[in-house]
Amino acid sequence: MIPAPLRSDEDRALAALRALQVLDSPPEPEFDALVRTAALVCGVPVSAISLIDAQRQWFKAQLGLTGLDEAPRETAFCAHAVLGETVFEVPDARLDPRFADSPLVLAAPHIRFYAGAPLRLSGGEHVGTLCVIDREPRQLDDQQREVLQQLALAASQMLEGRRALRIERHAMAEASRAAALLQHSADAILSIDTQGLIRRANAAAERLFGAAPLQLLGRSHASLVPESFQAREQNNRQALSAGEALSHESERLRLDGQRLLVSVTLVAEHDLDGGEIGVTEFIRDITAREEAAQALALSAERFRSLSDCVPVGVFQVDRGGQSGYTNEQWRQIYQIAPAQVSHETWLSRIHPEDRERVRQASQRSQGGKEPFDEIYRVVWPGGEVRHVRSRAQELQSLRGEPLGFVGMVEDITERRVFEAQLVQARDQARAAAQEALENARLLRNITDAVPGLVAYWRRDLSCRFASRSFEEWYGRSREDMLRLSVPDVLGPEAYERTRPYLEGVLAGQVQTFERSIRRPDGRLGQMLVHYVPDTDARGEVRGIFAVASDVSSLKTAQRELQLAASVFSATVDAVMVTDAQGLILSVNPAFTAITGFEPADVMGRSADVLGRDDRALEAQAREALRTQGHWQGELWRRRKSGEAFLQWLDLSVIPGDPLTGAEERQLHVFSDGTEQRRRDERLQHLAFHDALTGLANRSLLMERLGRLLGQTHRERRELALMYMDLDGFKAVNDSVGHAQGDALLRQVAARMSTLVRDTDTLARLGGDEFVLLLDQAAGPQELELVAGRLIEAVSQPMVLAGQSVVVGVSVGIARFPQHGRTVEGLMRAADLAMYAAKAAGRNCWQFASDETPLAAS
Repeated sequence: MIPAPLRSDEDRALAALRALQVLDSPPEPEFDALVRTAALVCGVPVSAISLIDAQRQWFKAQLGLTGLDEAPRETAFCAHAVLGETVFEVPDARLDPRFADSPLVLAAPHIRFYAGAPLRLSGGEHVGTLCVIDREPRQLDDQQREVLQQLALAASQMLEGRRALRIERHAMAEASRAAALLQHSADAILSIDTQGLIRRANAAAERLFGAAPLQLLGRSHASLVPESFQAREQNNRQALSAGEALSHESERLRLDGQRLLVSVTLVAEHDLDGGEIGVTEFIRDITAREEAAQALALSAERFRSLSDCVPVGVFQVDRGGQSGYTNEQWRQIYQIAPAQVSHETWLSRIHPEDRERVRQASQRSQGGKEPFDEIYRVVWPGGEVRHVRSRAQELQSLRGEPLGFVGMVEDITERRVFEAQLVQARDQARAAAQEALENARLLRNITDAVPGLVAYWRRDLSCRFASRSFEEWYGRSREDMLRLSVPDVLGPEAYERTRPYLEGVLAGQVQTFERSIRRPDGRLGQMLVHYVPDTDARGEVRGIFAVASDVSSLKTAQRELQLAASVFSATVDAVMVTDAQGLILSVNPAFTAITGFEPADVMGRSADVLGRDDRALEAQAREALRTQGHWQGELWRRRKSGEAFLQWLDLSVIPGDPLTGAEERQLHVFSDGTEQRRRDERLQHLAFHDALTGLANRSLLMERLGRLLGQTHRERRELALMYMDLDGFKAVNDSVGHAQGDALLRQVAARMSTLVRDTDTLARLGGDEFVLLLDQAAGPQELELVAGRLIEAVSQPMVLAGQSVVVGVSVGIARFPQHGRTVEGLMRAADLAMYAAKAAGRNCWQFASDETPLAAS
């Protein structure tokens, strides 16, 4: 792996990327759409918008890289692609020495093909790529490269547009906030240009100067200042040019000539380049304050009484900083008892983190340098923290000597919460308004895109709006539609059929009806029409929303659903539908017929109501259903009565649809296979057992003998075969008849069966011939013992049709591998040994000869 070199403008590119404020941001649908488009156009499974940071590549959007948000920069293909101006393409990464040993090639995501177009900002900085990836070697054609370049350009513009939109929203919020403060301020505010003309005035200024709305605009500011104060005002403006903000007392003239004593604060205004463009003047009428100061001594007690009634804390501090007066609300805000009121106690209640700031602000306010207006936290003795706003103003004598401070404090804890909520609500409202504008712009595109017909008719039935599909359906241009009425568009016949619905909706009632309408191509279509009244605030109908949808396919689907429901009810197979958790949602009549459960017995219950037989097999079925969506097999279930039955089950998944909200379902289709299983078992038994004696037949014997011989290749086994033929059976059969002969054979089989181990196989080959297969025989002595017991058991007298009869048995014994190594060899050796026993006098046994050529077969 050869890491890519740094970009030539690495520092500038990283700074530009940081300025976008997009790293580690949540997914956004616009960028997701770009990567999906790139993957579709280029025909690849993986696509991403990758941003190259100092140590990593981070994916703003990605498709096919599940769980991957970022990767080291030194392994990133995009770190190479970001260096160029055009598409960087790697047809086969395993053949490219720069990437052949990359972990991204050798391990997940197993990159073989890569193509990336750089994301270039308007300043020329390359901050990332739009890339496509495949796990197979390939190359893009020229058209795909061009599309990839254009998509990368769109992604770059979206990144910068995202930043510009954020800045614009912040600026709009600040401008709105400033305008609100200007308009609603209790102080008079004037904006004055460098020529001394008034540019803006708020409502408080118009009230202060007795002016009508907009009457102050363009007026000379000097006309509002008494001549004796104009020189002082000019000096103040010159001081502002040095960068100071000044507060002072002065006089102003109302438009009716009345003189006002005011407090004035001047703030310089500058343009974006720092040039002076005027001043803003904040004016407060203090005429009444001076009059109140003269009457203060006479109304001090009244002030104290009134201050105790106001909802804010009121305090007065003497020139030495000691508390002179506090009202009850002030003491409640600070949780200070009347006897404990002091400057030190007040400071102790201020939060330690805010205390020094408040102390310094208090010092700065002394001497009239600047007003005291602070928001800080108060800690109550119990530990509760409250937020307060305290404002204080220095008191001066008529000669301008400081007398102390008077102020108020307000508990704004709840108001701060409310203001935060209000700001949030305002931002939400602004966003909603912006969204409404965008929705209005998109309304036409949306209605043009929907497949139905959309229109709005005024109360007089003239057209105000019609979607493109509406215009195309009736063959009218947009301009024509806006000049036409409902009768003009529908025509006389259709209008007469529609008029009752129009009258109903104009009466304020929603109208929904179906109508057969001739399509533009001449075919007849079924339309579902909705008329919805548009009412004003008084409830009067001012127009009609009209929406018509082509429901021809829905009508066809409805008929098909009705047919499916009929099939569901009439089918002889039981049908059960469950949700993804296995809860029963519906069953058909055949379900009740097979299981005995009525629908009310099982609805909402688990499918386990039918019992669980083989948990391992059911787990296998669930796994097959999860991975393949389908399973077929047999399971034992129980009816409502408790009776077991064999369920022949076809189980499949009906997938959900996230777009429509449809949930996943499981379809169980089954029939009762109990009788069929029993018939199969009987046929299976008959196929491998003798019909007369119930012993194994030749087929089963040969299958077991072949299987045991096959096991001798893997493990040591001692096998023996006894071939038996009854002695004297033909004479008995001829004397008592075939029916009694069959009864004799059954008795012989029963006697032999009592002497056979579970691991051995006793078979009847036909007629009076029997074969015993012994697994793991101990040796010749044991075989002789078994043969002797068989001869003894068979030779015992039997009563048939009232007669006592006796038969014997000759036994031939062959051992593996001494007398044969194959099925045919052992059977032939045992058969020959049986004939040797008969030749030796019958009713005896003989071993196969070791010298016979059959021993090597």
